Amino acid sequence: MNRILSLLCLFACLLSAPLFAEERKTILILSSTGGGGHIAAANALQTLVGKEYDLKVVYPINQLRILGIPSCEQVYNTMLRNRWIRSMNFIVRHLAPRIFRSSQGKIEKIIASSLETYKPDLVISLIPFINYPASEAARKSDIPFLLVTTDNDLKNWAFEMQKVKHPHMKVTIGADLPTTRTILLDKKIPASAIETIGLPLRPDFYAAKDRDTILEQLQLPANKEIVLIMMGGAGGDAAYEYAKEIGTMPLNIHLVVIAGRNNKLQKALGALKLHPSNTLTPLGYTERISDLMAVSSLVITKPGPGTINEAIAMKLPMLIDNVDTSLFWERANVDIVLKYGIGQRIKKMSQLKNLLTSYLKEGSAGKAAAQSFPDVPPNQFHLRIGGIIQELIKTPP
Repeated sequence: MNRILSLLCLFACLLSAPLFAEERKTILILSSTGGGGHIAAANALQTLVGKEYDLKVVYPINQLRILGIPSCEQVYNTMLRNRWIRSMNFIVRHLAPRIFRSSQGKIEKIIASSLETYKPDLVISLIPFINYPASEAARKSDIPFLLVTTDNDLKNWAFEMQKVKHPHMKVTIGADLPTTRTILLDKKIPASAIETIGLPLRPDFYAAKDRDTILEQLQLPANKEIVLIMMGGAGGDAAYEYAKEIGTMPLNIHLVVIAGRNNKLQKALGALKLHPSNTLTPLGYTERISDLMAVSSLVITKPGPGTINEAIAMKLPMLIDNVDTSLFWERANVDIVLKYGIGQRIKKMSQLKNLLTSYLKEGSAGKAAAQSFPDVPPNQFHLRIGGIIQELIKTPP
């Protein structure tokens, strides 16, 4: 009798189960190794939708030889690391448009090859300059196209997009600005295709944090205010200069300086001579940026959108490095910080002591910034990106 009941139960389970398990949809992500923002955005997508979809990441610009030079993204990183900003601005303004315009056919073929390899159900681009040929490759294969922007100035992202013919595409932007929505509308992108949801951000920047636990785990002092210095993956020299300058000031603070994968920088930071009241922790690559921001009183960073976006989510006041010329497409990020009063920019190193005193010791600037964060439109990327992807995949081209 028991055997018969077991067989009946097994038979009932087989009847109730689907004959075929539903295969996960595939998303092809076009990313870049230039800077760190594109990789961070790809990682955010993996965290947010990686359980629902099979994500494949490719680097089309790295496959393109420009002026006979392979891996031009590494040249870009080298220039940033050496702070050749004026040269970079000239190249991106005047040379890059010519190069990418003349390479559109090659770019489309590179992306079409990836489409043939992975047969995705959706193409997501996280990079500028290539979005017209990318959309064409997707259109010709009847695959929906989603452009997820990671900047607040879309001049480079909207390059040649007035030619876009794809009927089944969307663009996500961080905020409705003249440098975002207006640029896209001027390129004849339909307003219905533009989704204002915030820039890519991992959910851990919204998770509840236990300050005491973080301080204990990361071995950081509980009796000092913490200043976090982050200059991005290519900003090692600037991080060292700020740590060296601030470290000698009698501020009674603890510096946490992110060196990333730059072992030489991490070693040099550990050897810095500090004022007796200060202490310093040099950190290599870490996934715990949100935790570090949760226990910090202030972050010093470059004008890139990534750290600024994260600091806004964590309601952390910021000082923006503006000692040298900025990359022209990053100036909109500084404008946002100044507009909402959530930080200030550093034009000269001689300003540092007064700024730090105002934010950390007197507290007036820090309190004003804290009161200003509620005025910043909330980032909804983590809440809405899944629905946008689902809509694009389910709606026939």
